[in-house]
Amino acid sequence: MEMREIRSFVLLAETGSIQEAAERTHLSPAAVHKHLKTLEHEFDAQLYAKHQGRLLLTDAGKILLPFMKEILRHKESASIALKEWRDSDSGLVRVGAGPTFSTYLLPALLRRYRRRFPRVEVFIETGTGDHLLERLRSGHLDLAFDLAVTARDDDAVEPVALWQAPLGFISGRPEIPIHCRLRDLAKAPFILYQQGSHIERLIARYLDQLNFRPTVVMRSDSAEAIKAMLRAGLGVSVLFLWNITSDVRSRALSAIRTEAPPLVSQMALVKLRTSYTPEAVSRFIELARRMDWKNLHPASAPGMALIHQA
Repeated sequence: MEMREIRSFVLLAETGSIQEAAERTHLSPAAVHKHLKTLEHEFDAQLYAKHQGRLLLTDAGKILLPFMKEILRHKESASIALKEWRDSDSGLVRVGAGPTFSTYLLPALLRRYRRRFPRVEVFIETGTGDHLLERLRSGHLDLAFDLAVTARDDDAVEPVALWQAPLGFISGRPEIPIHCRLRDLAKAPFILYQQGSHIERLIARYLDQLNFRPTVVMRSDSAEAIKAMLRAGLGVSVLFLWNITSDVRSRALSAIRTEAPPLVSQMALVKLRTSYTPEAVSRFIELARRMDWKNLHPASAPGMALIHQA
């Protein structure tokens, strides 16, 4: 069994196509097909089968897949370790973050990191939390920023840095005062996150605990889209405070204060639970732990409750 055969198998699992796996490995489809047949012969099991035009893993293939991914991760870690041994000032850090986090918070951390370690290559990928965690698990990323509650639900990853992340009721409607009672918002049109997302479930639990049932008129999977709708005066939402700092400063949006206890979540920087962390990644983690962004402050207690009294 060779690394190229393992890589072909993992790519087949990701793409469901020998042709696509071949394109990503810069090999011919015939070469990838040969790699797969070699593995089937070695393990004496059918590893994939055709279903509705795609190639899907059999039960045997599904059992084998996590082991093959682990071999690739160890091989990559070994290559990085040797590269760092040859040149301790270089390296690679691959970081995933949501579009909003990448826009408002990540640049300050990257500026500090690049200033201190200019020879380290930094790769940034944006996407949803689920997508980034899958990229992390598959070895395509070293680190990812996500809600801490998401990371705690995943045994494959571990938080290496935590921050308190307060959320609040946000409005662009001038008739809504910045100080009001929660019941005064009952008839206001709310624009919330798309149902099923981690942030939507977090907010839904908070509103349930307050026994508050908002009038939801729109939903979106984008914080920036929600902000644009709020600036147009279309409603009220619940957003991270770090996301609306500049809008509040310019008075385009207002943070509404009510008698309700604030919602305080946690953001986390997470990595795979692996035995080896490259030096360039370790340096990034250490620098990230010292970041104290506006409305996003380092937290040392991993079991912090989601809702705190003001």
